[in-house]
Amino acid sequence: MKILTNGNYVDFEAPIQMDEKQFNDFYHFMSELLGEDVERIDKPEKHKVMNEIERKFRDWDLNELFLLLSPMSNEELEKKLDRSNMSVTMKRGYFVPAFMSWARKKGYDSSKITETAIKQFLEEQKNENP
Repeated sequence: MKILTNGNYVDFEAPIQMDEKQFNDFYHFMSELLGEDVERIDKPEKHKVMNEIERKFRDWDLNELFLLLSPMSNEELEKKLDRSNMSVTMKRGYFVPAFMSWARKKGYDSSKITETAIKQFLEEQKNENP
């Protein structure tokens, strides 16, 4: 951390996060250090703002999860499901390996998987991780 000074002015290079008690202790310390009352000037903290985009958070339904198991590309699924590429990639990266591992343990043939099997998988996952 750098402390920048200019005459009687003191400026810290970056904000210091502290609660009210910590601030009061710090304020008292600075007053003693400088030998006078320290003027407190509140400035709103600058926030980095990313591009504002409309985000649609919604749960994945059985049909959408079933489509993740298809040989369609992520780009095709993105358009068909009206979801972002990142959403499709991340859900596919988590769901497909977990589901296929579960299906093999249950003796399902990968060519005969139905939405019923996905529903059973989701119920078991919910029971394991309430």
